[in-house]
Amino acid sequence: MRFPKIDLKELEKFKEQNFKERLEFIDKYAEWVKKQPNKKWSSQQNKIIDS
Repeated sequence: MRFPKIDLKELEKFKEQNFKERLEFIDKYAEWVKKQPNKKWSSQQNKIIDS
């Protein structure tokens, strides 16, 4: 059985980029939550939790 070659440096770059994107999303979402009334963002959280 042959396995595909994996470029570990490329994988590490992908991992770093993914981490940065997740942090950016968290920052944007936190800003959105701060600007919205509690009722609006809590109902959206409820939809996520219930799904």
